[in-house]
Amino acid sequence: MEARDQGPDHLPHGDGRRLLQADRGRGLGGRRQPRRRGDHRQRRDPELRVEPVQRRREHPLRPAEEEPPDGQRQPQPRSWADWLTRLATWIAPTTLLTALLFFFGYAYTSSLYAFFGIDAGTIGFATQDLLIRSSPALYLPAGVALCGALVGALGYHLATRAAGKGGAGARTVRRACWAVAALVVPLLLLGFLAGFEVFDAGPLGTPLLIGGALLLAVLARMMYVRGTGAPYPLTGERAALGVSVALIVLCSYWAVGDYAQQKGTADAEDLAHHLYRRPAVVLDTPERLHLGWPGVRETALPDVDLGARFRYRYEGLRLLALSGGRMFLVPRTWTWETGNGLILPFDATVRVAFHPG
Repeated sequence: MEARDQGPDHLPHGDGRRLLQADRGRGLGGRRQPRRRGDHRQRRDPELRVEPVQRRREHPLRPAEEEPPDGQRQPQPRSWADWLTRLATWIAPTTLLTALLFFFGYAYTSSLYAFFGIDAGTIGFATQDLLIRSSPALYLPAGVALCGALVGALGYHLATRAAGKGGAGARTVRRACWAVAALVVPLLLLGFLAGFEVFDAGPLGTPLLIGGALLLAVLARMMYVRGTGAPYPLTGERAALGVSVALIVLCSYWAVGDYAQQKGTADAEDLAHHLYRRPAVVLDTPERLHLGWPGVRETALPDVDLGARFRYRYEGLRLLALSGGRMFLVPRTWTWETGNGLILPFDATVRVAFHPG
């Protein structure tokens, strides 16, 4: 019998395997099953094959990355730089700086015009005028403060470098800190004695002694912590630091305020002896003022009979201040014993001419 008439069991092993594979692709009745549409598209256009989505495996947190509960978190200590930065954030705003300049400007202006017998509140300077007038009282205090800050920064830097060299440098830093701290108690004692007028230290003595002593104490503590690697101050020491800084700021206001008053009085005395620096005023009025001051000349204008509005002219006056629509005039021979001041409106009721010298 030929091989084609035999069944699949009688075929060789290789031919039977091919027949079985061919039957699997056919349905009932020996028909071949149609292919899926997706398979047909994938075969026709290989780019449309959908790749399996690879899910990213979520790794559990490592022990070092796990965050402890809120109640078990350990507070991290802050460094001196952090506290100084926070303090500068509180002090730096424009409002505080404006109040500082206004205070010094008012103290300087008040003492300056009080020497001439005029109250600064009567003149009525605007806030902007007082801010501008505060500059003469701030040059020297600002320069001294900046020089002190420079010395403190250099000392802090030298203490850091010395402590980084080893044990000898750390011992040197400790000795320097103790030497600076030893000056605190005598300076505080002298400041309190001057404040209670046990001895005369001048108007600037008390604030400078107390504020300087506290500033040295804070600087010595900062150098000690930086140079020796001591632990950060405790909560009570932070409170003491805040109180010390507040007292230093208060003493600074006190000292600069007294200096502004002294500066205003000194400038007023100098101005009284050199009134030629102020603008000279020629004043025409419709009525007679009857001044009779030494150095002020009164003249009747020649066109009075013709119905002129201004009838009298006064010469020998100096402009002391101009604010709020008013002029504050003094005679050119003004003295503290016999001097007087004149206040006139700066409007159309008078005629004013200015000239130098």
